[in-house]
Amino acid sequence: MKKLIIFIISLITVNLAKAGDDNSLHFGLKITPSLAWLRTDTKGLESNGSKFGFSYGLITEFRFSDHYSFATGIDVAYRGGNLRSTSESTDAVGTKTVIVADSKTTLQYIEIPLTLKLKTSEIGYLTYYLQAGVSPGFNIRARADNKTNTQTTFSNNTTTNVNTEETGVDIQKDINAVNLSMIIGGGVEYTLSGSTVLLVGIQFNNGLFDVLDASSAKANSNYLGLSIGILF
Repeated sequence: MKKLIIFIISLITVNLAKAGDDNSLHFGLKITPSLAWLRTDTKGLESNGSKFGFSYGLITEFRFSDHYSFATGIDVAYRGGNLRSTSESTDAVGTKTVIVADSKTTLQYIEIPLTLKLKTSEIGYLTYYLQAGVSPGFNIRARADNKTNTQTTFSNNTTTNVNTEETGVDIQKDINAVNLSMIIGGGVEYTLSGSTVLLVGIQFNNGLFDVLDASSAKANSNYLGLSIGILF
């Protein structure tokens, strides 16, 4: 990871030097609708489905040859997912309590993708590309909709159920401020005119850091998205 970051910083330095000389600096806009989910291996905690997410932002490309470029920018990304926790206890008189808590979490980050982009030669109006790198992110908002079911079974086998629900709960204090993800993707560029191209691609964003600020639970944020953008 350290070697990759050093390599990316070196590319930035080289391309900034070249950008003013040969017009290798290009800008654009993109939006990425996605399916987002939280991955966990904590006992008693499980992923309970995905949610719709998306990101949008600016693209900056430093092209240092016809087939290679350094792609960065700044994104506003909405991540998250659904988690379910289950706990069970029995007291001294034989009363059993099972608590099932569902949480639908929405996490918002400012992210700075740092990627290397490899492109084919233009075939007709199309150029195919692969993209890989990392994306540090900074949490700016975190909300959750929570549902809890508490089932109590008494020693005489009678059972009670109590359901509670909360929406829009601010959980930012329970989320780590910094995240880091690995980016892998690919797609196609369609030349509109001159240097203006339309971008369409698939991107997988794999969270490397634990997003939960808790010693008893861990979860990583992932998403799979369809990137659509335009580069000038």
